[in-house]
Amino acid sequence: MSDELRVASIGLGWWGRELARAAVASGRIRIVSCYARTPETRRGYAGDFGCREAASRQGLLGDDEVDALLIATSHDSHRALIEAAASAGKHVFVEKPLTLSVEDARAAVKAAREAGIVLQVGHQRRRSAALRAIRDLIDDGSIGDIQMLEANHSLPNGFGMPDEAWRRNPDQSPLGSMTSLGIHQIDNFIYLAGPIAGVTAVTRPGRGDITIDEATALLFDFESGAIGTLLTSFFTPWDIRLAVHGTNGAAYSDRDGAHLEYQERDSRERASLQLSEVDPVVDQLVEFADAVEGSTTPEVGGEEGLEVVAALAAAVESVRKGRRISLAEVRI
Repeated sequence: MSDELRVASIGLGWWGRELARAAVASGRIRIVSCYARTPETRRGYAGDFGCREAASRQGLLGDDEVDALLIATSHDSHRALIEAAASAGKHVFVEKPLTLSVEDARAAVKAAREAGIVLQVGHQRRRSAALRAIRDLIDDGSIGDIQMLEANHSLPNGFGMPDEAWRRNPDQSPLGSMTSLGIHQIDNFIYLAGPIAGVTAVTRPGRGDITIDEATALLFDFESGAIGTLLTSFFTPWDIRLAVHGTNGAAYSDRDGAHLEYQERDSRERASLQLSEVDPVVDQLVEFADAVEGSTTPEVGGEEGLEVVAALAAAVESVRKGRRISLAEVRI
């Protein structure tokens, strides 16, 4: 392997391009090849990032100059792509969620482990400046015993989404925006409060020509005893925020992790905390390069990605059965 990690991109849409931008900005990764079904898409991407076009996935996987894959395809394709990459000895960075089912997640993790490849899942929002600072506040005792967490992760993307978009397909987007947006906060909750014990979920089903759930709410109970709530929608104004409430204080992340306030237990006022600038997408790809090099392991590897999938699966089952679902039920 060369000093630079040589990667090929599969899934060349908006987020695939964001990953490529971050890969280049990392200074550790070079995009050498790309594949999409549409020749025009491949041509445009290859021109923008100075890489080759692969005529097929098989050709890309058989390319000896490719060390790893950046996967930003539809959710249901992830397992097969990870298994194929593992068979070809290619490391994998896959955009969240790892898969759409616990069964598929387990199979993907098993394939990566047996092949000895790095598998990293793109849950980058835990790396935002505010989330890292909240973790520090938890670790130094400023939050105390975590009692409650709350989050909203919503964008008005549903209004301009074309009918053929896979995010508008309920099979690809169970619980609507929860699968693409809210799932970030599920990972954040696990990062801050530890393992989730159970999930209770309700949704507002799509009306008229809206084919996915319009809004979803989750109630979590954690193994620690803490509780949490999460709201998400593709049909409300931009709102990405998270709060943690503990016995010593509370912390409030707003503006997608760019702003943080802290409130002491006996105070009625919040104080803004200074944050260092960070690009979470670049940060996770630097870690990916380090992991492939062998100097670290991914913070969100396959097992961690599987836990998020299990929470999503429990939420889907909760809506279907109308009751709380423990994660132990869906891990079976």
